[in-house]
Amino acid sequence: MDTARLEALGLQVREDAAGIEAVLDLESSPLVNPVTKAFIAEVTFQVMGDRLIPISPAAVVGLAPILVGALSDVADIEALLSDAFNEHIFHVQRRSAELQVLGLLPRVDPETLELSTEVVEGDLAVLLAADRLGNFRIARAQRDQSDVAGGAGHTLELSEFRERAALTGYLAALLGEPASRPQPPPGAGLVRFSDIVEKFGAESLVPPRSSLELLAQLQVEGRPYRFAAARVAGRTFRGLLAGAQGKVWAGRFELDEFPGIVRMVAALLKVRPEAVRLVGPDAPQE
Repeated sequence: MDTARLEALGLQVREDAAGIEAVLDLESSPLVNPVTKAFIAEVTFQVMGDRLIPISPAAVVGLAPILVGALSDVADIEALLSDAFNEHIFHVQRRSAELQVLGLLPRVDPETLELSTEVVEGDLAVLLAADRLGNFRIARAQRDQSDVAGGAGHTLELSEFRERAALTGYLAALLGEPASRPQPPPGAGLVRFSDIVEKFGAESLVPPRSSLELLAQLQVEGRPYRFAAARVAGRTFRGLLAGAQGKVWAGRFELDEFPGIVRMVAALLKVRPEAVRLVGPDAPQE
């Protein structure tokens, strides 16, 4: 990027061995940190090709890059930066409200403005953190205060969980159970669908707005897997397939198009259906 072009836009340019940085003076129209109420009067960008990437202060790091080619003056930069910053604050407020509905405590870092929350269920503690667009990822997962291997990095859509129990169930299925955990007596606390059909009849209905979750344990060529599904709305479900190393697949599906657990898992793992075996909760997991 031609530094003269940046200076013509009203930016202060400095160059060193690490590359080119451009500083935007916001004294006349500063951004406001909504947590500390402090003014952000200066923003530093890393110049990468024709993009300006915010790198300082921490409250703007991660905002969308600004393309220099479409800019005519410094006012354009200020407007784009302000729009991106305000959009992030909107997502923080929106997601904070969703967390509160689930009974979770939203936390906003006063310096970075990163939104996070901790989900604790038994000995499992999961730290969820949102990016600048409100998308959550697992930032840390611990069981008995020890990190869960491969736990960090998974993403999830918070709005798909209408109850805290649905979220904790999803995280437990995603992160799995340690092999050393003592297993409960076979069938303890579990309800099989065959029991429901036997007691209530196959024609009983599930009301349109009620929650519905399913969990199936499988073995595929001797390896253990878990398939979990939860109703999103109507006949739309959210599914998850996880193995010993964590998530294999996650996505939505329509009940009318669902081929069945065995066929779907076989297609996802690219094996023959005969290699997929549904097992009960008391079956040994290798």
